[in-house]
Amino acid sequence: MTEDTIGLTLGYGIYIKQGYLTRRLLSHELRHVHQYEQAGSHEAFLTRYIGDIIRFGYLDSPYEVDARYHEINI
Repeated sequence: MTEDTIGLTLGYGIYIKQGYLTRRLLSHELRHVHQYEQAGSHEAFLTRYIGDIIRFGYLDSPYEVDARYHEINI
């Protein structure tokens, strides 16, 4: 997490920096909840998430690409 982080999902907890709540950001973070559920556990999700960021970089990591694809841009 950095100063630039405005949203963070940990299991079913979604944390959004004050003043940054939008449908787009909330839908992105809710997609991470779905990904977590599909992974089956915090450990499985985080292992893949962090491994993919190391391998592909943050923007190109599969979970982030998927979450951006499912954003609601209204």
